[in-house]
Amino acid sequence: MSESTSSDEGLYAQCRRYMDCVSPEYDLRRAASEAESGAAGAIPDAQYLYGLFLYTGEGGTSIDRKTAAELFTLAAGAGCREADIVSKEIGRNPEDVQERIMKLRIRGEQRDVDACSRLFDLYDNGAECVKKDHAEAIRWYTVCAENDNVEAQNTIGFMYLMGKGVRKDREKAVRWLKEAAENGSASAMYRIGKMYDEGLCDTEPDLKTAVTWYQKAADAGDADAQFAMGCIHSMPRTKYTDDREAARMFGRAAEQGHAEAQYQLGMMYAYGQGVPRDPSLAVKWLERSCEGDYQQAMVDFANMCFEGQAVPKDYEKAAKWFTVAANRCNGYAQYALGCMYGSGYYYEQNDAEAQKWFREAAEMGEVNSQYCLGCLCYEGRGMEKNPEEAAMWFDQAADQGHPAAKAFLGMMKVSGTGTAQDIEEGLRILNESAETGYYEAQYYLGKIYYEGKYVERNIPRAKRFLNQAAKQGDPDAMALLNRIKTERSR
Repeated sequence: MSESTSSDEGLYAQCRRYMDCVSPEYDLRRAASEAESGAAGAIPDAQYLYGLFLYTGEGGTSIDRKTAAELFTLAAGAGCREADIVSKEIGRNPEDVQERIMKLRIRGEQRDVDACSRLFDLYDNGAECVKKDHAEAIRWYTVCAENDNVEAQNTIGFMYLMGKGVRKDREKAVRWLKEAAENGSASAMYRIGKMYDEGLCDTEPDLKTAVTWYQKAADAGDADAQFAMGCIHSMPRTKYTDDREAARMFGRAAEQGHAEAQYQLGMMYAYGQGVPRDPSLAVKWLERSCEGDYQQAMVDFANMCFEGQAVPKDYEKAAKWFTVAANRCNGYAQYALGCMYGSGYYYEQNDAEAQKWFREAAEMGEVNSQYCLGCLCYEGRGMEKNPEEAAMWFDQAADQGHPAAKAFLGMMKVSGTGTAQDIEEGLRILNESAETGYYEAQYYLGKIYYEGKYVERNIPRAKRFLNQAAKQGDPDAMALLNRIKTERSR
């Protein structure tokens, strides 16, 4: 390092000391003077700082925004990130808007905690006048963290833990989260527990250490930690398994409005797990979870109300929560609504409405809806008959292993209905479905071998498939078996 370079960098360091508003050496005029000297020595960071002084007129300088902009451009070209941000903002913002940002920025560079906090919010969230920049946000919030702002310590630790806008850095994450935890942040305690629980940021998973931190956070009132402890106590066959303690932890989180905990507590009351079975408390907590927008609760609670399983049967509540979940693009809820409209449960029977809900779910890949939509297309319910579209939906559901869709698709391929005829492929698909025990496929195969229209007639094989279907109570298979017996007795 040359003597002049060392001297220039010393000027910049001295400038920073004079700019620190809590330092006994704080002197903004001397800071501006040192920044000017450093800028003259072409130190990019000093050019950036002196540009701020010239732009705002702080430190006894005269406002010279043209020169300030030139210094920002020079510093940005030499790799100063802060200067690059400012230079782009100057080119984008009206002067009055940029002036407010620059006044806030120079206060931030003086380590003014209030200004740094406001700058963090601006760059963390993005605004009309600045672009979202998590790295810049962390730079400002670090000042707050270093001044014992617990929320800043917790937030910065989390950002380093998850790599939010910065490279993941376990050492920095742990440092700031532990400082926040020592300052009483239950959220930071929870995040350390989560780090060990899930192995975040290259941490070796360690459930014992995770439980230690989760418990600290739970005792300090953190609802997420209470929920996590409830889940750990719900795990089967571990040293932590304890249904009563799980229910207690879920209860504490539920009382704070934690929607997933409310769902778990409701299910525990529904089935008497860790608490006495109580349908009324089950309904109370499941409804609260639904109101908290937890979709799993909406679907499960609606199902329970529809079937009268563990809670009183209530089609009105079932319809309500299926509809809410369906409008949030939950495929199973859309399928359930399609079934309710198609079968006339609670709602007046309406094939067009059923078709609408089945189609929405089918287009998102919900397999049962794909099958049901195929049936409506095939039968012409709620629409014109469309065997080609029916075959397409049966094909998609069959690809996901739906046995009834396979049975329909196989039969359509054998007969060439709605799709190119391929007897061999159709028989293969029918056999796949029959092997799963699906009675319709067994009946179709029995019928095909009995009639001998598409394959060589084979009565023993026909009877074998028809017997399989008849044992499951299929009336068509029973009727065809009786017909075969009558024919053979003649």
